[in-house]
Amino acid sequence: MKIGIDFGTSYSSAAAFRNGRIEHVMFDGQPQFRTSVFFPDRAVDISGFELTSLHEQEISEGIRSAKASYAQRLADYNKDIAAIEMRARAAARNKTPMSEEEKAERRDMIAKPFLSRDQDLRESAVNAIKRRWLSDEIAKAKEADIHLDTAIFGEEAIDALFIYESGRLVQSPKSMLGFRLERVQRGYITGIVTRILKHIREQASLQLGQEITQATLGRPVKFRSSIGPDGGLQAIAILTEAALAAGFEKVDFLHEPSAAAVGYHTSSATAHHALIVDIGGGTTDIALAKVGTKDTQPHILNTWGEPKGGTDVDLGLSLRSVMPLFGKGVCPELLAPVFMDAASVSDLNRQKSFRGRRFLHTPLPYASRLAELQKPGIPVRLNRDVEKLKIELSKTARSECSLSYIEPSLVAQATDTHLALGAESFMRSFEQLLAQVSKETQEYTPVLFLTGGMSRAPYVIEAVKQAFPRCDIAPSEASLGVVDGLSVYASLTQR
Repeated sequence: MKIGIDFGTSYSSAAAFRNGRIEHVMFDGQPQFRTSVFFPDRAVDISGFELTSLHEQEISEGIRSAKASYAQRLADYNKDIAAIEMRARAAARNKTPMSEEEKAERRDMIAKPFLSRDQDLRESAVNAIKRRWLSDEIAKAKEADIHLDTAIFGEEAIDALFIYESGRLVQSPKSMLGFRLERVQRGYITGIVTRILKHIREQASLQLGQEITQATLGRPVKFRSSIGPDGGLQAIAILTEAALAAGFEKVDFLHEPSAAAVGYHTSSATAHHALIVDIGGGTTDIALAKVGTKDTQPHILNTWGEPKGGTDVDLGLSLRSVMPLFGKGVCPELLAPVFMDAASVSDLNRQKSFRGRRFLHTPLPYASRLAELQKPGIPVRLNRDVEKLKIELSKTARSECSLSYIEPSLVAQATDTHLALGAESFMRSFEQLLAQVSKETQEYTPVLFLTGGMSRAPYVIEAVKQAFPRCDIAPSEASLGVVDGLSVYASLTQR
């Protein structure tokens, strides 16, 4: 059997098309997993962890405590807002009235506290308990001198890093495939991709009940690259080598927007043109296709791509809303590259540069915060929190997250203005790409099919609507549109 694999910058997934339907490969009960892998020096079997009644009691108490803390912070916030109104009334009595703009500006300077959902509070508490359990199990493993060669994938890879004393966490290896790599670096990256693809193949074989030896891998129209077109060739070479090393005997590739077009084609009852817009974590790809015909596959008329995606918005938001807590814009001696290096979690060279910096002349609290940020895995954990802020700010004007792992009581607060400024560079490139596509497809009025994690963002949807005001938008699955099409294509090209 041949499967489709969406090896993504942020998340990866796999699926098979059999008996006339798409079957997603499940990873810990989910149809996708975060493209993160942790290689510990020592490991334990995480499946042995179970929540007890005492754990449940601890979780409930933790949620109550978080809500009580929120209530106190909300009361303090309301007092501060009331104080502004009192000062405004006093100013009016003194015949120096405060303008509505000034009052609004002062109110905006006071961050309204944010209460996480019970589900998120519970998840955080469970992870804390799981980390304690892992710590105890690792201690037992050390006493028994146990050493297991294993890898941990997805969200658990990030959590595991804070338990194990040594090991290596890699996030978004896809972002590195097109960059200039020395021989040792290339071998290292190839090995990481091999482990991830092997994990996918083993899970697929187990679930589907047969050995999986063939796959179609999705690929962007343009890989992120520091060496021009050669970066794309290098990326394909690394992916091919890794897939073969992972146990696949035959692999081929399909542009990701073309794959989404294949999936949309199978569900289209009438022939029409479709514009597939795939906005993922690392790349943005577009394809114009004729779908809904009697042919087994859509007819791809053109493709376009831009090596930017959701991770660029994460980076921008981090620089705007989080890095000021580490001295950005406050400490003159800390230049912009310091914070760019710290926030670029997928760039091995930038992360190495950040870890090598010393902050001997940086004042407190920024020096101690930066020192904490230099510890293994902390930039990745911070990046995950920034990603959550980004998602929340697509629904609300303000959000916040705890950075207690950096400093007790430290909280990062962000607004939709921070998000707009952080997304500015990505949106500029995205709108330019849309304008180019619009100009080159003037003779068509295609149905718009949006897929990829970033396709949920309201500002992305609005940009697409403005670029193609006469076009309808078809309902779509943001996370699985590409892998669904890859699975169908794989079944059609199976040998």
